[in-house]
Amino acid sequence: MAYPLGCSQSELDAALGDGDFVVLSGTTKVGFLRIRAVFEGIAYIDVHLLCDSADENIKFVMNWLARNYSIGKYYVQLLPHEQQEIDCLKRLGFTEEARLRDQLFVEGAYYDLLMLGSEDQRV
Repeated sequence: MAYPLGCSQSELDAALGDGDFVVLSGTTKVGFLRIRAVFEGIAYIDVHLLCDSADENIKFVMNWLARNYSIGKYYVQLLPHEQQEIDCLKRLGFTEEARLRDQLFVEGAYYDLLMLGSEDQRV
């Protein structure tokens, strides 16, 4: 996959694994969510989108996690240029909680790593 610099439809198909949640627009796959870790009421998830229409899909996964694992806080790590994902998560109430400067070295360049977090619903 060409992540973190983006991905195509065929790369998206190749990246999907067991347990991933597929994001659909009609019947077309437009992204996926992967649950990376769950512990102590916190979920770390990956979000990869090919378009900016995944709000309902992401809310569904967050609600499913909240019901089944008593999750109240969600974290997502993204690169600054992953604007579709950032815009979608911000519409869902996520905010940038940390920015690790020059954290990743990919194809000859350093990239910041953003940590977006949701409000903790347990308080």
